[in-house]
Amino acid sequence: MNEDASRPKTDPWSVYLASCAILTALPLWSARYLPFTDLPEHTAVAAALRHWFDASWHLQSTYTLDFVHTPYSLYYVVCALLAVPFGSAERANTVILTLVALGFPYSLRALARALRADERLALFACPMFWNQSLLIGFFSYVAAIPLALFMLSLVVRQLAEPTRARAITLGAGTVALLFLHLSMLAFFVVASLLASLHVPGDVRERIRRAPRRLAWLAPAGAVLAGIFLTSSVFHPARVGWSEPRTIEFEPLDQELSHLFAMFDVWHGAFDEVCVIALVFTGAVIAWPRAREPDAHVGSRSLVASWMVVAIALFLFVPQKIGWLWQLNERFTLPFALLAPLLLRPGQGRRSAVALGVVGALGVGIAGNATRAIRAFQSEVAGFDEVVGRADPGKRMLALVFESQSSVARFAPFLHFGAYYRARGGGVIAPSFAELPQSPLRYRPGEQPPWHPYGWEWEPERVVNDASTAYFDYVLVRGSDPVGFLVAGPSRHTWRLVVRKGRWALFARE
Repeated sequence: MNEDASRPKTDPWSVYLASCAILTALPLWSARYLPFTDLPEHTAVAAALRHWFDASWHLQSTYTLDFVHTPYSLYYVVCALLAVPFGSAERANTVILTLVALGFPYSLRALARALRADERLALFACPMFWNQSLLIGFFSYVAAIPLALFMLSLVVRQLAEPTRARAITLGAGTVALLFLHLSMLAFFVVASLLASLHVPGDVRERIRRAPRRLAWLAPAGAVLAGIFLTSSVFHPARVGWSEPRTIEFEPLDQELSHLFAMFDVWHGAFDEVCVIALVFTGAVIAWPRAREPDAHVGSRSLVASWMVVAIALFLFVPQKIGWLWQLNERFTLPFALLAPLLLRPGQGRRSAVALGVVGALGVGIAGNATRAIRAFQSEVAGFDEVVGRADPGKRMLALVFESQSSVARFAPFLHFGAYYRARGGGVIAPSFAELPQSPLRYRPGEQPPWHPYGWEWEPERVVNDASTAYFDYVLVRGSDPVGFLVAGPSRHTWRLVVRKGRWALFARE
């Protein structure tokens, strides 16, 4: 098989890739509730945008909108727009994640084509979609990854054959990447600079012409400068954020453990076994054998330099800055996705079987995700009946005493109460509307009673004092909130409305 040759549409490997990509996304549709920690919050923000002018949702009197000064608004805007034809923000979010799942292998294939690498290596991207960032709910970041890979493929082509249309596309795409996630923007900009320095020619000439070759970065640079000067992400005190902004780094051993655990998303050993098998299969493909001289060693050296950038950012970026955490771990997925492009599969049976196994591992990981998601539904049991008894558009406090799951990691119930706001507006506490980066924020005087950042992890600290008069309902998961219902100097009376499974709803008398 010639690595330089374009494959016809009827190529069996293209069909195999399409099948694996579809099966990778299929678990997203296997049940109503996905065990992704931040999913309810993201859905609630998108639903608020969708119903902003719906008076029954009581949104404009409670919240303000700011799309310009936050670099995390594009995902919500797209989700809100898709909520119109698909009926709800919940369904629209599943559609977006499906497109992202398909984008993982196809963006890697686009980059492989641009680099003249073997397109079959895109199969490695399928199992990587089911990762820790997805399960935590870092959707803007996960969505930014295939966009960044596709944009890198355009960068490589633009450096080889510049066109005005491609430059315009790159400029617009970089701005879109900016409003998805800053981490991937930073990686993309550095990777583009390295690509400009890898073009053939004298070193000094390449350095001199790099700014002109990357002129399409200028619009994103101007927008980023404006965001840096005005955004509440960089200046949180402007929106009343007073929590300390400490910078924390992880010890090296912890960093490396997180690097190897980025695909450990479900309880049990199945994920780890599949990852080990995936690495072993890559080693089989890379095993020395007689082959033609590498005609594209420059492309592979470029990929290697991108991987060095990713691992350097992983090692030297802080793990936490204030309320923003897992910052360094945002560079593990680009590193893992680029690694297969260093391989040179041969034309023989060994490479074909190994690549077939890669696709099969992706299907196996997707099948395990389907099993886990369906098992998760039994833990959700009773939620719809309980939250449905609350009048829409009111104010609800969520006390999640049992945030963990027996099948999924990363506390999938922590923000589950946000589904109440996603279906009828109103207020839910805790909420991302309290965080500086949210495009949806409380109006002054409309915010819930203050609690220290991260209090949702310790609901037992909440007491039934005078401040609870703000809320109409209390949603509880797990044990009865004895401390909340009876403690405090000015306790209110709360009436049990309904209890189903591990859920209970209380209304204030």
